[in-house]
Amino acid sequence: MGHRKRLMTVTLTAMLSACCCLGNSVPSYGQAIGGGGGGMQGGMQGGMQGGMQGGGFNAPGGITIDAQGVITPTFLTSKKKALGKKRLLAVAKTLPGDVNRPSEMRSVSLVRLEAEILKYAQKKKPVPPELFFMAGLQRIDYVFVYPETRDIVIAGPAEGFASNGDRVVGLGTGRPPLQVDHLVVALRALERSGALGCSIDPTTESLAALRRYVTKNTGRTTPAIARKRFAKMAEILGMQDVTVFGVPAESHFAEILVEADYRMKCIALGLENPGVPGLKSQLAMTAPGGNSVQRWWFMPFYDAFHTTDARDAFKFSGPRAQLMSQDEYVDVAGKRSNAAFTLASTQKFAKQFTEKFPELTKRSPVFAQLQNLFDLAVTAALIKKERLAQKVGWTKSFFLDAKQAVVDSGNAPRRVASVYNAKRSSRGLFIVCVGGGVTIDPLRTVNAIQFKKDPSVRLEGIRSGASTKEPPESHPWWWD
Repeated sequence: MGHRKRLMTVTLTAMLSACCCLGNSVPSYGQAIGGGGGGMQGGMQGGMQGGMQGGGFNAPGGITIDAQGVITPTFLTSKKKALGKKRLLAVAKTLPGDVNRPSEMRSVSLVRLEAEILKYAQKKKPVPPELFFMAGLQRIDYVFVYPETRDIVIAGPAEGFASNGDRVVGLGTGRPPLQVDHLVVALRALERSGALGCSIDPTTESLAALRRYVTKNTGRTTPAIARKRFAKMAEILGMQDVTVFGVPAESHFAEILVEADYRMKCIALGLENPGVPGLKSQLAMTAPGGNSVQRWWFMPFYDAFHTTDARDAFKFSGPRAQLMSQDEYVDVAGKRSNAAFTLASTQKFAKQFTEKFPELTKRSPVFAQLQNLFDLAVTAALIKKERLAQKVGWTKSFFLDAKQAVVDSGNAPRRVASVYNAKRSSRGLFIVCVGGGVTIDPLRTVNAIQFKKDPSVRLEGIRSGASTKEPPESHPWWWD
């Protein structure tokens, strides 16, 4: 007796993009802001090439962007990563020995950091990696203000660093250090008081075409035909547009935003398993239903800031980033609007992604870099809100001068191919085309955060212990 083809009810669920911020990728990144020809001319590429070329610090990261702005993932194989780990210690030996020493709290003077980089710029010499990667600082836990020494200091854990073949990471934790070019971009962005971010969106025309196709092709069919329909949906969506706002689209700052959003999409679709126990993809949670659009985007997420009566010390805490969610509907013209409710699976994915985010940063360094960008943007906003620069007489004149302190630029991200995945269940196959983003409004974030004065935190004593009165002669801009 012949076999009959099994007919299935196919639900085509399109999950499309939202608002995203921070990112761009080009192989020269990880080199540095440099001197020569007036300030940091040549940016990272020109500035650090002389000091770091051949030293293993030239790390492209997880995406590449071609001359037309098309984004392509370049995630490393496990073999290449293993080779990179073997090189870490050897590469790190090129750094000053005390930079390689792990520290629970390393202090970096922003005022003296700028002055030190200016010296290299005036001499037209490359900026060394310990300056570019801010002495291996991996997170901003504290901001201290010292009017008596005219200084603003950030502090947090630190360690030595090297390229693992993918990006520059800490020797022990594998966490990327802060970068001075990201600090410069954040300070400049806050001068304009706007939000930072990017969006990755299908065109209105492609959304309208997708809606027409889904309307005509949702129904009972065979699994083989259903899969062909899913591929056709991805073809109809085609290339999605990438828009960066608030920061230069060509900057490495922008690259990280785009890469973090792209990696989040891959995890949501089940195309990438970051190896975090308990983290399920959105696809795994999705059940047959209507043709709504699921949208996710990253936003800052901090606990209350602790401060002192004099507002000269601030303590950051919290996961730094959270994933937000919203279901949307697409009309016949391809225009999107918020749905009256958000599906439980959409909310659940965002909630568990946020809960697992600290573990994700250990498995996927780009998410740690996203945290770093949030820290730097929020620090820049805190400096502006509290008028900290005015309190110490710091003009930031070199960092804010785009002609003197030139941040290197690569290819601006403009388009990325729609990605999709499908799963089989007892009721059918689904397509999931995910979109997302990152939105940072640093001033709004700082204004919304509660400031607490808690004696148990002992901020006055921590600030006193991190005093800048007697820094090391060899590197007066940082100390443990």
